[in-house]
Amino acid sequence: MAATFRKSNHRAIAGFLLPFMAAGLACALVLWSKGDIFSSFSWVFFVTLIPLTLCAGLIFSITSVSHVEARGDRDYAYSGLVLNLLFILLYILSLFYYYMISSP
Repeated sequence: MAATFRKSNHRAIAGFLLPFMAAGLACALVLWSKGDIFSSFSWVFFVTLIPLTLCAGLIFSITSVSHVEARGDRDYAYSGLVLNLLFILLYILSLFYYYMISSP
């Protein structure tokens, strides 16, 4: 009996890992700017790099759902989708919180 191996669903794995990469980038930016992220140059990276990473993870997660039957990795596909949506919501709430604090 020969073992049959299915190809991995690389999109599902990337969609699962990218929100954690975005969170790591946010932590690194906060540490690099010494906690004052909104008044330094790192604000540009916070507004561009993190949303792009989260959107890429969401796109990978959505496109991986159609490949679940053929390639498996259902856990990565659906948990990546939920994590991306949760992290995007947290990102939007953090921007909303910042704008509420900074407005007079």
